Amino acid sequence: MQELVGRLTALDPEASEGLKVIAYFDALVAGGVNTEALTRGAAVLAGVPAGARTPEAAVRVDPAGHRLPVESADWPTRTVAGDGSVWLERVGVTHANDAIVLERFALAVALLRSRRHPQADSSVQVLLDADRSESERSQAAERLSLSGSALRVIATSPSVHPQGGPSALTVGTGGVLRATIISGPDSVPGPSTVDGVAGIGRPGVATQLVRSWADAQLAISMTDASHRVVDIADLGILADAVRELAATAAGVPDVSALAALDDRAVRVLDALVRGDSVRSAAQELGMHHSTLQGKHEHFTRILGYDPREPVGRARYELASLLLRSMGR
Repeated sequence: MQELVGRLTALDPEASEGLKVIAYFDALVAGGVNTEALTRGAAVLAGVPAGARTPEAAVRVDPAGHRLPVESADWPTRTVAGDGSVWLERVGVTHANDAIVLERFALAVALLRSRRHPQADSSVQVLLDADRSESERSQAAERLSLSGSALRVIATSPSVHPQGGPSALTVGTGGVLRATIISGPDSVPGPSTVDGVAGIGRPGVATQLVRSWADAQLAISMTDASHRVVDIADLGILADAVRELAATAAGVPDVSALAALDDRAVRVLDALVRGDSVRSAAQELGMHHSTLQGKHEHFTRILGYDPREPVGRARYELASLLLRSMGR
């Protein structure tokens, strides 16, 4: 383990530590190691004891690779697959890489479990595969006992497992994501019930979940710290516009104008656009209304349109969604 860490560090001294963590766990997964080896790897990277608990096994090791008794403790954890967890036993202030070590550790354990218990995961993957025939997807839906016309797919990061129906790790347009199938409007999660971000596709019958999965991937690309859960159904025609323009969004002048603003300016502009009036937006921001009126005029000049006018609001909303879909 220590040798592998050293080799990765030597590849590029200026490389992101996060990329090294990703490469480290990718190498372990590619090597077909077991849960204990993954746990040892996490402990080596973090420099503190690490543990993993699944229905099949529970293991805890220290950074030197020695096994420790598995004890119950309130360490920060990452869900593996609904009924499992991983953790790092960091005392005091967390280190910069703890979050990504936990994320990749959880993903690696989940991948290992899906290889050993492939049936449900495989059926979900078949159901969401656009290259499969409708007959194959229907058979997958039957194996999963899915029925009804209000089925949806939620896209989350691999280590997040929202409450719902069957799920699987699936390669999407933005890399590896977890796809979870839910049924009915009452099962749609809100920001307070999701650990991280989530994109939600439109409802349909089981054989139409390919479309819902595509929607969910688009929706999760538009999440950020202020919009942690995006439901594609809430966007209406804007979602179709983002889908059509996403490939060329960087060259759209309205998007470029927003991208040039700093975080403070974006917050002021967003409040200005959404406020019932300039005065109410100023109160929300804790500014004098005459100061915000001056900023309103400034934004109108640099954007090339008035963001409080109906057409201007539409341009702002679409440009903002496109910018978020680019990860900005």
